[in-house]
Amino acid sequence: MTTETQVRTDLHEERLRQEQQTPRTQAVRRCVLVVEDDPAQRDLLVELLSDWGYDSVPVGSAEEGEFVAKRRKVDAAIVDVFLPGRSGAALMTRLRERIPDVLLIGISALGDASMARTCKGVGADLFISKPVMPDELARALTCSHTAWH
Repeated sequence: MTTETQVRTDLHEERLRQEQQTPRTQAVRRCVLVVEDDPAQRDLLVELLSDWGYDSVPVGSAEEGEFVAKRRKVDAAIVDVFLPGRSGAALMTRLRERIPDVLLIGISALGDASMARTCKGVGADLFISKPVMPDELARALTCSHTAWH
């Protein structure tokens, strides 16, 4: 079993233990928009989100992401900074304007401080470098990040 698979399994088992210990109320599935042009990366993110109980909407471009955000309530968005056509950075700016309380997570293979500042400048709450580690993404989705906007 790979380390990534083991981490994903451990996180899933921990979530199940926590669910069993807390009183059940009506389940609310938060909607996460996944904007990633690489189909393999997009599928991995969708699989993780599904395992964790999120409802995900995967798209391959900024234009598709904006289209979805106009027509559906989105609680969080995971956006690749570099996309063909309109950039993910431009999309994050538009999402921040349109949905001020959305949790925006920028992702990129260029995982340096400059990229993190770029994401901060366009309204992202967090930046995660690729490859996205499941535990880092899980923490990002469950925390409240309001310091940057």
